[in-house]
Amino acid sequence: MKRSYILALSALTLCGSLSAQDIYKVEALSGSDLNGTARFVGMGGAMNALGADLSTIGTNPAAIGLYRRNDVALTGSATIQPNGQSMAEIDKARGSFDQAGFVYACKLGGSGLRFINFAFNYQKRKNFKQYIGLEGIDTQNGLSQSWQMRDLAYYNGKPLDLSPEANGASYTTPLTVVGYDAQLIAPYKDNAGNLAGYDPSYARSYDYHRVQWGGIQQYDFNVSFNHKDQIYGGITFGLYNVDMHTRLAYAEDLYFPNDPAAGGGTYNMAMGESLTGTGFDIKAGLIFRPIEDSPFRMGLAFSTPIFFDLTQNASLQMVSPYQYTDDKGNTYDQTEAHVNIGDFDYRIRTPWRFNLSLATTVSNWLALDAEYEVSRLQGSQVRYYDDGDSDYSLSTTKDEALQTEIKDKLQAVHTLRIGAEARLADGLYGRLGYNYVTQPIKDEAYLNLFTSSPSYNYSVNTDYVNPGAINRVTAGLGWRGKRFYADLAYQAQLQQATVYAFDGGSDPTTGDFTYLKGQKVDLNRHNVMLTVGVKF
Repeated sequence: MKRSYILALSALTLCGSLSAQDIYKVEALSGSDLNGTARFVGMGGAMNALGADLSTIGTNPAAIGLYRRNDVALTGSATIQPNGQSMAEIDKARGSFDQAGFVYACKLGGSGLRFINFAFNYQKRKNFKQYIGLEGIDTQNGLSQSWQMRDLAYYNGKPLDLSPEANGASYTTPLTVVGYDAQLIAPYKDNAGNLAGYDPSYARSYDYHRVQWGGIQQYDFNVSFNHKDQIYGGITFGLYNVDMHTRLAYAEDLYFPNDPAAGGGTYNMAMGESLTGTGFDIKAGLIFRPIEDSPFRMGLAFSTPIFFDLTQNASLQMVSPYQYTDDKGNTYDQTEAHVNIGDFDYRIRTPWRFNLSLATTVSNWLALDAEYEVSRLQGSQVRYYDDGDSDYSLSTTKDEALQTEIKDKLQAVHTLRIGAEARLADGLYGRLGYNYVTQPIKDEAYLNLFTSSPSYNYSVNTDYVNPGAINRVTAGLGWRGKRFYADLAYQAQLQQATVYAFDGGSDPTTGDFTYLKGQKVDLNRHNVMLTVGVKF
């Protein structure tokens, strides 16, 4: 029998404007890929003191001030995840249009202010394309996702009444209510008043498949200046577009130790989620040569938080092997339940970002750049519109409970970039780069569905991924003609992560709590990109 319903915003009583936000979405929207022009990527993103590349517009706006000619550039790329699979019509290899921009260099000719430059650049800030697949994973002595659902069906130590006519659904997640409807949480209590379960289910193993796609597109508008070829300054106003999609398929091989004759069965869950929105920030920078006759230069830059306005919707479907008997005595072999959560709005504010860079050139054949960047993720915020409607309300309230999770489980992200460019022959250049990004989330972090944050009243998943540090190795070649140029770059991004299909749960028979063991996965990917442009 199929049983379904749609949650309405007005049905939840904890907060006027609710969302399924968590620390993992905050981290995803705060980070960025190494992306842009092929020259920028080939040098590991280390060009913010060298300047004169369109991709520096988003990290040190002063670098645009080093242009002396107009520039127009376009970049395309192909990204491959070696261990990826096709899922939801998303293949492991995918092409992308990554960058398009121009610089208008306005020469003033004075002895002081020599250039005022204007620039625009589109760049894919982050590519969310990612596949994670796990099959036949032991669940540790029968640990089942349904155990966590059952734990979530308690409020202040008492079991909730999750029947449609009761108000218990207002105090837990939609995932729990769907689990109740799919017979994974028993609709009755034992003699002690606890939720009993159907001959409590235990899991032999589970399969987990998740695919993400979409990205964050960045649109930067810049004005910069050159003072005596010694001091360069700039400011960039950035606009952002978010388009992020997730599909998840989860299955457990269940058995019933209290009723061996019943055999076993398979529990299946499918989840879909879409996140869209816009954002803006302001970036400012300065580059100066402390010694007039030396090519050595230093760069300083900062970026304000990105202020995102977001809209999210989700769906969840469960199918369990339990038998369901209706009030007329009709028995059905399978129970299916699902929920659709319509559009809802909220805001995320990412942390500030600071960049320090050093660069020099050796004669006319070698350029070197090294830089350090820091972004303190604990400064992120999630906020809700006070009247529940972003079209009419500008005032917002900070999610204090989720703020505690952010401070406890996220940490500062440090980025190191080193790059070199050498002239191999007239018009031919070779490039090498290295880019290292520290781990953004603490090892012990988890998706805490037991907080008082109103955000979890729309949570439809239990899974989470703790990403590790990122190592990027890059190389590139470039050709420069009198006007036209072309650059090719290769990037190898190496990263591991720990995946949890759910956090854990209490054994329905003994009451003992067990944490699920995380599974190590590789998130490595390879990227090849080509930039073509003209300077005039």
